[in-house]
Amino acid sequence: MKTIKYIFILALTILFTGCEKEITLTLANPQDQLVVEGRLERIKGAPTGSQLIKLSMLGNYFSGTATPRVTDAQVSVRDSKGMVYPFNHDPRQPGLYANSSLVPEFNQPYTLTIVWRGNTYQAQERLVSVPEIDSMYQQFEEENTFEDGGIKVAIDFSDPVNETNYYFWELLEEGRNVIKADPGNSQNIISSDRFFNGKQVIGYFPNEEKVFEPGTEVTLRQIGISKNQYDFLYLLFEQTGQTGQLIDVPPAAIRGNVVNLTDPRKPALGYFGVNEVAQKTMDIQPD
Repeated sequence: MKTIKYIFILALTILFTGCEKEITLTLANPQDQLVVEGRLERIKGAPTGSQLIKLSMLGNYFSGTATPRVTDAQVSVRDSKGMVYPFNHDPRQPGLYANSSLVPEFNQPYTLTIVWRGNTYQAQERLVSVPEIDSMYQQFEEENTFEDGGIKVAIDFSDPVNETNYYFWELLEEGRNVIKADPGNSQNIISSDRFFNGKQVIGYFPNEEKVFEPGTEVTLRQIGISKNQYDFLYLLFEQTGQTGQLIDVPPAAIRGNVVNLTDPRKPALGYFGVNEVAQKTMDIQPD
């Protein structure tokens, strides 16, 4: 297996600069526009049944206030064997629905169903695999024209041979996600393996802008995503520059995979994914 330095971000930038994607604008009443943010996760090597789905309404993007949360929906997930897993609303966290017994398995579809305000919404995905993180380590980087200098976190991983893979990375500092979903990060927190298929990726920085202080606990989550989920996230990050939060949808309504079975003219926004996650945690040491 060949070893390459992770320098294909420039190539990705050139690739995406040369193509245009048409985005469908949906101008529905914000109070009727459901926004779905959620994915089923299978933690690599230590799967758990703890799953979360977030629901909100579109709201007024330029109001400066948080989008309204949906607290009165019926949420469930069905597997291909007919087993139904109900998701119960947590009154302590408005808009958050949880299930503690669903462990996603490979080679079967999972169907999300949401019943809300007389409409039934559905989305379906299969579990997408992801390779292990070979190593995670800190590295001191000098200040340059674009980034501050200091201790940053890098990883190595080996991309599977002869298959197309798509990646999504989350970097957590003391349990808080420090990677913002903005246009600048659309090139490096999601990626296809087009330029490194079957190779070992060395020295990848999930967030080259973030500098960590000694004693900080850092967790890196490497998430396998589908091609459709990759396309959705790319467009979302390109348009989400004001808040950097996935739950605060951008001005243009980016269509995900959640359809309205009752009234197709009123689709939901957002994406339902089923993803395997590889993760590592480390404490930053004095350099």
